Amino acid sequence: MSRQQTSFIEVDQVVKVYGSYAALKTVSINVDKGQAVALIGPSGSGKSTLLRCINALETISSGSIRVEGEDIGYAPNSAGKIRLRETRIARQREDIGMVFQSFNLFPHMTAVENVAAGPRLVRGISAAAATQKAMELLHRVGLAEKAQNYPRQLSGGQQQRVAIARALAMDPKVMLFDEPTSALDPETVQEVLNVIREVRESGMTMLIATHEMDFARHVSDQTVFMEAGQIVEHGPSAKVLFEPETDRCRRFLSGLTGEHH
Repeated sequence: MSRQQTSFIEVDQVVKVYGSYAALKTVSINVDKGQAVALIGPSGSGKSTLLRCINALETISSGSIRVEGEDIGYAPNSAGKIRLRETRIARQREDIGMVFQSFNLFPHMTAVENVAAGPRLVRGISAAAATQKAMELLHRVGLAEKAQNYPRQLSGGQQQRVAIARALAMDPKVMLFDEPTSALDPETVQEVLNVIREVRESGMTMLIATHEMDFARHVSDQTVFMEAGQIVEHGPSAKVLFEPETDRCRRFLSGLTGEHH
């Protein structure tokens, strides 16, 4: 390799500006293969924007993002960077699974059809093979008996588990979770977290934006605390969540346990 490969995901000095508003301000983070990183911080801190930039759903203003050494969304050139063709970006997204707050399932498809759609339509797998794979994944997330149900016939937690199975069906190299439990009833949160924990234990590289601190503590290797588009604190999860170095992170964590700042 011409350049030394340091990390599986490399976010280097990324800036994302919307008009006069800077959503990300020179954000840098490295994630090793098989590592799980929790992104925490108040709403509007840039967590979701960072995940969307890694998945090339947002166009970065400057900086670079690489997954396994490949520039995501851009190619360097003499003038700086040029946006890749949408077909190339779509190909990159196939390797980066993303699970959103709001499930985003196809309402006219059953659970098994939702999971099988990507492998069949994008990867070119036969309908029979795609369906078999989808059933295996629905079994993995505990929903084999709901295979023929439509999204409207599923609870929020069940829909989110189908969404996770759908992302896994593409055999991604990386999984991104954007507040995967924020739209769920409290009683269904744990079933989704259990599935994410199982995916984590399989060795998947992942970034998780979450407000579930106990979950972050047990599942992530590293925790990143963001505020106002910047990384305020970053380190081993046990350190950041139990012994934060910055006053701002300390106040944020205490606020989640009932104190208000």
